[in-house]
Amino acid sequence: MRRYSSVILVFILIATIPGCSHHRSVAVAPRATPKKDASDSGSPTALSNFIQATLRISQENTAAAEESLKQLYKRKPYLSELSDRVAANGTDLDSRRQLAEAYMDEGLLPYAFQMYQEIQSIKPNDARAEVGVSRVWDRWGDFGLASQHAERAVVLEPKSAEALEALGRVHLHRNELDQALSAFLSAIEIKPENASLLSNAGYILLKRGDLQQSRLYLERAVAVDDSLVEAHNNLGIVMARMGEPNGALREFMSVSDPAAAFNNLGVVYIEQKRWREASEAFRRALVLDPTHAKARTNLAEAEAHVPLPTIINLPGFKDRPEVASATKTTRSQSAATKRAQTSATVTGKDSRVRVAYSDALERCRARHYQEAIDIFQWLLLQYPNDTLASNCEYWIGESYFGLADYKRAYTAFKRVTLYTGSTKRNDALVMMRRATVKQHQGVRTKGVA
Repeated sequence: MRRYSSVILVFILIATIPGCSHHRSVAVAPRATPKKDASDSGSPTALSNFIQATLRISQENTAAAEESLKQLYKRKPYLSELSDRVAANGTDLDSRRQLAEAYMDEGLLPYAFQMYQEIQSIKPNDARAEVGVSRVWDRWGDFGLASQHAERAVVLEPKSAEALEALGRVHLHRNELDQALSAFLSAIEIKPENASLLSNAGYILLKRGDLQQSRLYLERAVAVDDSLVEAHNNLGIVMARMGEPNGALREFMSVSDPAAAFNNLGVVYIEQKRWREASEAFRRALVLDPTHAKARTNLAEAEAHVPLPTIINLPGFKDRPEVASATKTTRSQSAATKRAQTSATVTGKDSRVRVAYSDALERCRARHYQEAIDIFQWLLLQYPNDTLASNCEYWIGESYFGLADYKRAYTAFKRVTLYTGSTKRNDALVMMRRATVKQHQGVRTKGVA
C-alpha cells in the first residue's frame, strides 16, 4: 500500500519545478474537469486541483488515520488481502474499487481518494471513478471540485444513476435545490425503485414547501425500503404540516420511541408557531420519558410563547364549608395516588412501561384510538414478555373496535386468549363475540345496499 509521507516533498518539487508536473498521476492529483483538456498537464486548473488535493491529504495523513487503517485490516482481514493484491497487480481494477468503497464507508477518505486516482490512471475516463472522487471531495466540503467530477461522470455516462445522484447531492449541499431536484428526478427515471433517490427527492420537495409531491415521493421511498430513518422522519414532518398528527406520530414512532416521536411532533409545531400544541406534545414526551432533555428544553421554549391565563379572583375552597369534606377526601386520594405511583417505579424499565401504558390507556378512553394503538404496539415490540403484554393486546382490540375495524379487533382479542393466565381473557372472549356480530351486521348492511 502506498503511503503519503512523501506527499509534501512531491508538492514542493512540483511547486518549484513546473516541468515535473506530469508526474502528478503518481501522487494524488484529481483528474482534469470536463471543462478542461485532461491531457493538458500544465493547465492552471489541473495544477490548482492537484495542489488542493496534496494539501488536503497532507492534513489528513495523521498517525490516527494510519492506526484506523490497521484496525480496519484487523476487523476485516479480507481487506488486507485486497490491499496486498492491489500492491502486487498494477491493473487490478475490481480490487481497487472494493478497497475504495470500503475506505469510504470507514471514513478513510485519503485512502479512498488514492484508490480512485489509481483507477483513473489505469482506466482514463472511468465514470465510476469520477463519481468516487466527487464523493470524496463532497465529504471534504469542497463542493466546487465535487461538482466538477460529478459533472464529468455524467458527461462520460449520461445514463448513470450513480453519477446523477452524486451531482444531486453536491447541489443539495450547496443549497441549489432546483438543480439538485432535477438531478435526482433524472436518476429516478433510470432507477425508479431506488429508495435513496426517492427519499432525497421527497426531502428537497419538503424544503421547497411542496408538501403533496414530497409526500408522494417519501411514501414511495418507505414502501421500497422501510428501514430508511430519514424518509420516515421527513414523511412525519410532511404529515404534521398537513394537519395529520396521528399519521405523523405513526411515522416518527416507526423509527424511534414514543417520547422521541412526540418531541419531533412538537418541533414541527414550534416551526409553525403553534405553541400550545407544541407544549402539549413535549409534555407527552416527558410523561413517557422524564429524562428526555431535548423535550424539556423545547417545552420551556414553547411555554415561553404561550400567553398567561387570565386570573379571576374567586373565594378559596377552604373558605367554603360545603366543600371542606370534599377537599379532605381529595387530599387523601392524592396521597394514595402518589403512593401507587411510587410503588410502580421499582425499576427504570417497569416505570417506563407503566407510564407508556397509562398514557396509551388514557388516549384510548379519550377516543384517540390510533394514537393508543401505536403506543400499545410499540410496548409489545419493546417488551413482549412484560406482564402487561396481554392487556396491551386487549386495548388494541378495544381501539380497533372503537374505529369500527371489527376484523382487526377480533384478531387482537383472539391474541389475548393465547396468553396463559391473562386477566383479560374473559373480557376478550366477550369482545370477540361482539366483534363477530358487528362484522355480520356490516355484511348484511352492504348486501342491502
